Amino acid sequence: MSIKSISVIEVNDTKWSEIVSSSLQYDFYHTQSYHQLEINKRPILFVAFFDKDFIAVPFLIRNIEGTPYFDCTSVYGYCGPISNIEIKKITTAHLDFFQKELRHFFESNSIITAFSRLHPLFSNGEIFKNFGKLVNVNDTISIDTSLPEEEQKKQYRKSNKYEINQLRKQNIIVYKAKSNEDINEFISIYKSTMKKVAASEDYFYDIAYFNNFLGSANFEKIILLAKYNDTIYSGAVFTITNNIMQYHLSGSLDYEGKYSLTKLIIDEARILATNLKLNFLHLGGGFGGSDKDSLFQFKSGFSDLRFQYKNWNLIVNKTIYDELNEKLKINPNTTTFFPLYRAKIPIKPKIYIFGCSGHAKVVIDVLSLNNEEIVSIYDDKPITDELLGIPVFDYNRVDFLNPDNQLIIAVGDNFKRKLLSKRWKGQYKTTIHPKAVVSSHTFVGKGTVVMSSAIINSGATIGNHVIINSAALVEHDCIIKDFVHVSPMAALAGSVIVDEGSQIGINATIRQGIKIGKWATIGAGAVIVKDVPDYAVVVGNPGKIIKYNK
Repeated sequence: MSIKSISVIEVNDTKWSEIVSSSLQYDFYHTQSYHQLEINKRPILFVAFFDKDFIAVPFLIRNIEGTPYFDCTSVYGYCGPISNIEIKKITTAHLDFFQKELRHFFESNSIITAFSRLHPLFSNGEIFKNFGKLVNVNDTISIDTSLPEEEQKKQYRKSNKYEINQLRKQNIIVYKAKSNEDINEFISIYKSTMKKVAASEDYFYDIAYFNNFLGSANFEKIILLAKYNDTIYSGAVFTITNNIMQYHLSGSLDYEGKYSLTKLIIDEARILATNLKLNFLHLGGGFGGSDKDSLFQFKSGFSDLRFQYKNWNLIVNKTIYDELNEKLKINPNTTTFFPLYRAKIPIKPKIYIFGCSGHAKVVIDVLSLNNEEIVSIYDDKPITDELLGIPVFDYNRVDFLNPDNQLIIAVGDNFKRKLLSKRWKGQYKTTIHPKAVVSSHTFVGKGTVVMSSAIINSGATIGNHVIINSAALVEHDCIIKDFVHVSPMAALAGSVIVDEGSQIGINATIRQGIKIGKWATIGAGAVIVKDVPDYAVVVGNPGKIIKYNK
């Protein structure tokens, strides 16, 4: 008859590392030192023993604010249960004992719900079978580095192969970070990237976190950096544990070349994992559990190998769970978030403005008339501390912008507006002056501003980051593409097409059905009676080309 017992191991107990290192399958997400980074929660390792065998699972216990109750979650990354025997060989009796004692631990400690992100390479969800709910989230991408290198590269997308080959010809250096200067440069790039992609505050780790992470004793970690002409443009942190390399954190600056340096870094990591005879380089999935976004598409260009990522949800006390949900008045039909009482309550976004010029003053007026709350203004080179009573900050010195808020680019220069739009991948605010007339049968894109007395008639399509200035007229069925500026009093007759980035000058008139090419300039008062080619500068009545924009 087997001797059964349980143990709840605190994060500073050396037994934690003994259990994890004795497991058949584990990753750095399970380790003691990774859990020691969680300074605002109580990490524990729950272990059920059966003689010399065990099942263990780590959790983070946190208080449910304003209540005497708690819930459990898991660390950022892929975790879940581990064991020193093969999962398929764990007996039903042992599973029953583990699940029964884990539930008893939850109940005895006023834990209302438990949640864990499961490791896609381990199939460890089987340990939670018939205990709570297993939720399929998305696929993750992995490179099988045990295969011969030529087999690995066969799975690369053709464009990846080409781009990596081109990058190698450009004398780009990929190397391991060793100095504090290298590490600090990576941290700066990482934070800049998180700001650009409008990541949540959870992703903005401070210097202490990075120092503790890089000093962790239980797993190996490597920072690979890509340098061109003495400038570091890209970097990524990889971990190595138990024959698995994980692509953990990365960041990149805008590189002056055509191709992504991160692709070259991942290729170098794959070579390293192969030389170390590791089993996998696990790239993970898309942003926020998506397998349809650009991050997933980027990763899928390296391998056809997919693993199913799952979450485990358990409601321990249904009565208290329902009471918590009712107290916060969250409609369960509006979100799949678990636990429901921790879901974000939708609130009206506040507004950030980029640009501290005269155009920003007009944008502030429009937003204020629409009762929008403006948080602050940002500029690369601010010349004042405030504008119309709104504080102004140096964008480059701000680490975090709340992704729940929206941004509007208040810069009149069309090309600069395009460049700036690449620096923030969050929500953009569209604003329309209350005295503008905009048909309900039009489309107005994100980040676009429509000024006072402007008219946009039925069937018109207005792109992203467009300025329709004061008293401008855009007639029916016009198509105004991204980054265009239609200046005050300009008049566009029906079915006019204005391509990307073009400037329509003050009081210009454009005849019906005319097409204006991209990045063209139509001078003030010009009358346009025939199509205008790309980059052309046109003035006069009738309009004549006098030169071309560079």
